[in-house]
Amino acid sequence: MKLTCRALCRLGLGAAALLALSTAGAPATFAASADELADLDAKAEYAFFTADARALNALVSANEPLAASAQALERYQYAHAEFRRLQLAWRQQKVRDVETAGNACLAAIEKVNESDPRFAEGFALEAACAGYLGALGGLRGAVAQHRSEARLATARELAPHNPRVLLVDGLARWFRAGAGPADHAEARKAFEGAARAFDTVTATTPGQPSWGEAEAWLFIGRSLEESGDLLGARNAYEKSLLIAPEFAAARRGLKALRGAP
Repeated sequence: MKLTCRALCRLGLGAAALLALSTAGAPATFAASADELADLDAKAEYAFFTADARALNALVSANEPLAASAQALERYQYAHAEFRRLQLAWRQQKVRDVETAGNACLAAIEKVNESDPRFAEGFALEAACAGYLGALGGLRGAVAQHRSEARLATARELAPHNPRVLLVDGLARWFRAGAGPADHAEARKAFEGAARAFDTVTATTPGQPSWGEAEAWLFIGRSLEESGDLLGARNAYEKSLLIAPEFAAARRGLKALRGAP
């Protein structure tokens, strides 16, 4: 994973300059190169995989002006970082932080989808952020859940074989999988479809969406573990770690299985 400081420092300086322009009423245009956006993406992924909430919070804060950028990919990558922050807060059961990151993700990504109604990746990310908010329950959760379902339906229509669309479909089924093993089996089927789709993806252009493959195998492992297939779960966690060796969640899952009878 490419993790250069130089490009991220340039991003930080650009963000400060953009903030000054924005407060002066100038258009919010951030001149990040594709390589710089790729480094931002890599930093967000590394902080997520290592469960480093402090680093992820700092990264989001330094690049907050990207949320108002006129460039779709800059907004997308900011929303992706907020999504990762949301997921870490979810694991730590920090409801307020989940809401804060989720709302920031949605605010940034909805502008992307308004500007490009054919960008399936944007609708998938919006569905994912709204899905976590929906899982919190309550009236606001119900509204978020409806939004998640609508955006996921759009993403499926635009790109039914896109790996991240399939992954988010699996996440949606996972959140609904409270009735029993059959529900987890449906979620696993979606995650397995995502894993197969990732196998067919060629290298992406720097700055384009690239996340999700290690997570697909993580959730395959969790669903197999739920069904009692411990050997299959172990293999899935190991595949997740082959993709992202620093993935703390997959490492924890594998460690727990090694201690199982």
